[in-house]
Amino acid sequence: MLHALAPRVWQVPAADSDASAANRGRVSNLLLVHAQDRVWLLGSGPTAAAGRALACVLRRDLGLRATDVVSPWARPELVLGFSGLRAAGGPALRHWAHEDVAKAMAERCPSCVQRLAQRLDSARDDLGADPVSLPTELFGGSSGELGPFRWWRFSRAEAQTVTVWRLQTAQGAIWYAPGLINGSGPGDARDADIAVLQRETLRLADLARADGATVRYLGEQGPVADAGAAAQQARYWQALLEAVRAAMEAGQPETAPPRSWPGLPPAWARHPWHALNWQHAWREAEVQWLEAPR
Repeated sequence: MLHALAPRVWQVPAADSDASAANRGRVSNLLLVHAQDRVWLLGSGPTAAAGRALACVLRRDLGLRATDVVSPWARPELVLGFSGLRAAGGPALRHWAHEDVAKAMAERCPSCVQRLAQRLDSARDDLGADPVSLPTELFGGSSGELGPFRWWRFSRAEAQTVTVWRLQTAQGAIWYAPGLINGSGPGDARDADIAVLQRETLRLADLARADGATVRYLGEQGPVADAGAAAQQARYWQALLEAVRAAMEAGQPETAPPRSWPGLPPAWARHPWHALNWQHAWREAEVQWLEAPR
């Protein structure tokens, strides 16, 4: 269940798909770091049951107990495991989040829990009786430091905050960027603005460039990605928007299969999220066309 990335640093791997009964909602990578006398988790998992299971794995395989959990953005599959970790770790477990993320969780988590329960189907009882545990340790601003990490505030849409985390290791910097990077294909544009995603992934690439070729990214799903991952994702969003506009100008119907283009990896073109991203980009382009002055 744990994959070592560096000494005292582990990935808790996610399934490469959407939440379902089969994967029990474990579709967002978590990052585990043992720094000095603290054990940090970026993300907590999708359900109370997943949180309890992760706590058992930490005790069994590493002899550790989580002390600090960060909720990086308001994605239920990433933040609803805290209640299970707390039940296993005791009241001293601290729950951190950017104040914008905490606000979004308070506003959106009740409806998001319902959506996740539908996806989990027969595994919906994993959510527990009280799925939502809001962060109590808040921080604000555009960037800062917390424990062994440096963090930055990013966006997936103008009013949707996601935090990105940098950890320095002996092998180089690891950037944890759920919601912006995906290690197994294109990113997921659902509930986001593609123009904002393009801008923010380009900003991430610029920030990480100072760390050189040893940079590794851990994204929403998939294994760690290399130093070119953020720039590649930014190019994908830009090319997607351009391809959709070209298809609209050529009179292609919205129901036609999504286009490919030179430089798009074949695995990305076949990925289910590419088809969803195409539909999302089409809707965004239609709104812009309707709102444009005549």
